[in-house]
Amino acid sequence: MFTKVCAALAVLVVSTAGTVAHAQSYRLNQPLADDPDTILQEVAITPERTTVTIVLRNSSKRDTIEACAHPSHKPEAFMLKDLDSGKVWKQEGSTGLVSCENGMDEIRPGKRKTLKVQFPSLPATARRLQIGENNCQQKPDDDMDYWCFSEVVLNQKK
Repeated sequence: MFTKVCAALAVLVVSTAGTVAHAQSYRLNQPLADDPDTILQEVAITPERTTVTIVLRNSSKRDTIEACAHPSHKPEAFMLKDLDSGKVWKQEGSTGLVSCENGMDEIRPGKRKTLKVQFPSLPATARRLQIGENNCQQKPDDDMDYWCFSEVVLNQKK
């Protein structure tokens, strides 16, 4: 009995160590190419999920801007793509902005909002990502701007 318990504990310790090693947080502070007020702040990967944090600033002195988050079941929702393997993960949820189905959030001059988008956990091998709404495609007859961070590099921590 003692041998079986020790073997089970050894397996538990090894599998837990592998899981903990996979938890990583990458502080990026990468603005959108065409909008310096929309910033990919962080990608945090745990064994349970990947959370992408996007900060939306309004650096305008007088104009209020509007923003919303597409619900997970919509094709316009965020997708995360591993550029090396081609694997794509769909958004599981988001917090921080009103759902586009319910209207728009207003961001007043000098203020900011933080959007957190959840995805399934990424594999430890993921290094180059694309993170964007509507599969990083603009719709020709739509006045909505879809956010796309087309080249996100997760650098190895030393």
